[in-house]
Amino acid sequence: MTPAVEIDRSQPLLVVVRFLRGPTDDEFRQYLADYTQVLEAEKRFGAVFVTTPAMPMTPPRHVRLQAQFMREYRELIEKRVVGIAFSLPSPLMRGVLRGVLMMQSIPCPHAVVGTEAEGVAWVKARLWTDHVRRMKGTAL
Repeated sequence: MTPAVEIDRSQPLLVVVRFLRGPTDDEFRQYLADYTQVLEAEKRFGAVFVTTPAMPMTPPRHVRLQAQFMREYRELIEKRVVGIAFSLPSPLMRGVLRGVLMMQSIPCPHAVVGTEAEGVAWVKARLWTDHVRRMKGTAL
């Protein structure tokens, strides 16, 4: 069976989280645990979250868990994540994102894009800007 969530760390400083199908409660909790490990690593990184066009409606309990996760890890997200791009081809998923953000804001720059490639390009630009700022000593 296809995994519900895939966390791709094959590119340096870039994490791509792909929601391939609607996760079960256990799969969603596992995704949060796996992403926690990414956050707790020592490197700064950028992330792209991708959903398939046919992704089913996110259950409210998953929306609450995601918002709670963002609240609990707010400081670490702010410290480690240079930017998050959301590739959400479905208006339904964009609505879910709005719902999560109403419950808990993201403490780093973010953008909604149409494709994974656009998200990767946006995040790579953020990574470059972050790198240049750090070299000049003007980073936070």
